[in-house]
Amino acid sequence: MIPTLFIVTVIVFCTARFIPGDVVELMVAQAGQMGSTAEQGATMEAMRHKLGMDVPVHIQYGRWMWGMLVHGDVGKSLWNDRPVLQTIMQRLPVSFELGFLALLVGLVIALPIGVYSAVRQDTMGDYLGRSFAIACIALPSFWLGTMVIVFPSVWWNWTPPMQFIPFTQNPIENLKQFILPAFIMGMVMSGTAMRMMRTMMLEVLRQDYIRTAWAKGLRERTVVYRHALQNALIPVVTVVGLQLPVMISGSLVMEQIFNLPGVGILEIQALNSRDYPVVSGINLLMGTVMLLSILATDLTYGLLDPRIRYE
Repeated sequence: MIPTLFIVTVIVFCTARFIPGDVVELMVAQAGQMGSTAEQGATMEAMRHKLGMDVPVHIQYGRWMWGMLVHGDVGKSLWNDRPVLQTIMQRLPVSFELGFLALLVGLVIALPIGVYSAVRQDTMGDYLGRSFAIACIALPSFWLGTMVIVFPSVWWNWTPPMQFIPFTQNPIENLKQFILPAFIMGMVMSGTAMRMMRTMMLEVLRQDYIRTAWAKGLRERTVVYRHALQNALIPVVTVVGLQLPVMISGSLVMEQIFNLPGVGILEIQALNSRDYPVVSGINLLMGTVMLLSILATDLTYGLLDPRIRYE
């Protein structure tokens, strides 16, 4: 993980700096500082020096890494001089709540339907479950989110709550605002897990030990949930593990559509304003969470399958 994370830091730092546009020019334009070309040039050079952008990129990267490793400082915003980590942590609970609810909805949808489709293979229920899974994979979340806002407002003059209310202030109103985007995200996320759950259950149900369990006269519920489900979950855990970072990052599109002040909207704002430290900090957080989720997924295999041991 350490060399991978190092490569991630290089990529996120350089990618942010290579975004078209110049943050100093944006600052000068927003400040409305007029004058001769020479005066504007001097002002811009002074601002670049103040922001530490008057040196090559590799030196900027070295300073950034030194501050992060020695002082635990990811940097400060170029616009308001606030610590990037503090800014991200203020938005993180919103994205975490959205991602957690979406992941919960996705599992609640995917696991029962996937198991049922496998146990009732080639029945009408199986066909409906498979069709629903394909629809979840095919339908884009941004389109569903837009339709949920547009059509009810046109037909019934109703729109979802758009004014964010913190959970600590009013839990009920907070959940009302999150339920629609979380359901849409969870439904879209469930498609792949649903298909994987059905495929692995079918494979496990054909194993000899499952036939032995049937021959012993065990009930269907016992055979499916006690003997087959646990062994079929390993590939599903892999799929779900790759979706865990959404619990931290939330969804850029859903946050934008439903006006949720999470990390996704923060990244859009940082990209539009060329706030490089904020962009780098968010991408570094996402990369770190992805690596940790992969590690957690690998460790979970040993809990699900007693044959797997980590030396």
